[in-house]
Amino acid sequence: MNTLDPRLVQLIQAALAYAARGWHVFPTVPGSKVPACPAHTANRCNKSDPYCRNGHTSWEQRATRDPGRIRRAWSTRPYGIGIACGPSRLAVIDTDRAKPGVTGPEPWATHKIRSGDAVLAELARGRDLPPTWTVATPSGGFHRYYRIPAGVELGNTAGRLGWLIDTRGRGGYVVAPPTRLLTGRYTRLDSPNPALLPDWLVELLTRPDRSAQPATSSPQAAAHRPQAPDGVRRPAGYVRAALAAETAQVRDAQPGGRNHALFCAAVALGQLVGADLVDEQTVRDLLLAACTGHIGVDGFTAAEASTTISSGLTRGKTQPRTRKPRRVA
Repeated sequence: MNTLDPRLVQLIQAALAYAARGWHVFPTVPGSKVPACPAHTANRCNKSDPYCRNGHTSWEQRATRDPGRIRRAWSTRPYGIGIACGPSRLAVIDTDRAKPGVTGPEPWATHKIRSGDAVLAELARGRDLPPTWTVATPSGGFHRYYRIPAGVELGNTAGRLGWLIDTRGRGGYVVAPPTRLLTGRYTRLDSPNPALLPDWLVELLTRPDRSAQPATSSPQAAAHRPQAPDGVRRPAGYVRAALAAETAQVRDAQPGGRNHALFCAAVALGQLVGADLVDEQTVRDLLLAACTGHIGVDGFTAAEASTTISSGLTRGKTQPRTRKPRRVA
């Protein structure tokens, strides 16, 4: 190892240290958040890859704690380090910052909150949020690592806890220090080892069809709380059916086709928004919720999903419909 480039040595040592903690690691493309392996998606797997002889294996399945595999993988190129949250039994809360000029939904807009950290602080008011292993990201956000309690299964979420907050669990990953992107470096802050995820966060992440709310119970805050996604203007059966059908298309989309499926769904539902049959924020919330299983997979991000939804809605609203929407070719 002494003959290796110092940068490779640093990455190997970091990956080995994560593995020693029980975390499963895999390489990411240098300068990128995209997994370096496999180099193909499930629908393009021809089983020529040795790891796919018995069926396609994803980055999550290939993530490892084996020191020999880790040394071999990071001895050739300065790969970044990905941590597979599911097999590592980690729940990572990813807080981001609002882009310039972007205002969030209520109640965050009213209180001039512009970061996921501030949203999380509001949610945690009066509740226990223990210090934990924390990483600063190149975008100016933070990754907070928590241990998942025994018997609890958590997947990925986008916006479920609040504006500018995503979470990673089974099926998701985070990029870890000392990985460098073109925009900057992931850096661990001076923070303790991962704490156990608090019960109130477990409840919010496992409770069906409920949005997270600020902990405060003041009447003013209650008036500005995000409402449940029920923005259909009239009890039109076909509108609800369209919402269910389009979100199902997004949930069931395969890697390589999910962005197209999301755009088509956003266009179709945007036509209903343009006809004033359903609230736009309701559509956004439902489509983002339908994306949760894709977030963190093969580099697909919540930001990418949000951009695609906005583009589709903008197009759909220019062609409002009052009948069942047709999908875009």
